[in-house]
Amino acid sequence: MLALEILGVVALVLVALILAVAATIVIPHLKRRPLAARADLDGMYLVKDLMVSACVIPLREHEAALVDAGMDKSGAAILAELGRHNLGPGDVNAILLTHGHHDHAGAVPLFPNAQVMALAAETDVVEGRSGGGGPLLRVLPLRTTGVRVSRALHDGETFPLGPYQVRVFAIPGHTPGSAAYAIGPNLFLGDSADAGRNGRIQASPWIFSQSTAQNRASLSGLGRRLAGDAAIRRLVFGHSAPLEDGVAPLEEFARH
Repeated sequence: MLALEILGVVALVLVALILAVAATIVIPHLKRRPLAARADLDGMYLVKDLMVSACVIPLREHEAALVDAGMDKSGAAILAELGRHNLGPGDVNAILLTHGHHDHAGAVPLFPNAQVMALAAETDVVEGRSGGGGPLLRVLPLRTTGVRVSRALHDGETFPLGPYQVRVFAIPGHTPGSAAYAIGPNLFLGDSADAGRNGRIQASPWIFSQSTAQNRASLSGLGRRLAGDAAIRRLVFGHSAPLEDGVAPLEEFARH
């Protein structure tokens, strides 16, 4: 009888833990601005891939780039968007990863001609030698991804991408090498931030992040660094809809 009582207590504790973990995942999601299936970002095209976004950037005839590559290994949403512009997998010559979590790099192997770019500090996460994340991800086994970073980027670097100039910003905290990319009027923040339903920036949920304190400090630093930057008209996120207020939400985050 005592053994049954102990098993019952253990079962209740496990259920409580599962519910607590589920709540930490679901509650932040409910506070986000929901992603649309597709959005035109001034000639760059954000597509919803399951629960995450990826951006298709047509460059020139038979040339395109991606910011992140989604969760769906079949790449259905990305390939459909490429098709709208008469582009195919072989036309993608660059993939800029905001970070290496599997829901942002799922379809990378579909694009054999793409140069895969990420911050140097994120290489181990992209390639599967590090989980690069918070408490939940630390308990999962490591698994080689088969993805290789072919160009390691660095904070402050700029480089041409078709008709655009890319500005690279290191914003560690969500992962060791989380990056933001300013491309044309868009600043891509990956999972380092979310857009709340109130139009304000939210830091990354702690359960997925290596360091919440570093994540918040990085976002605040980026807000100060980009203060008054009129070239950026839109903030783009991995799991929530864009904000159309320029860098103002980042500046506000930096003040608090």
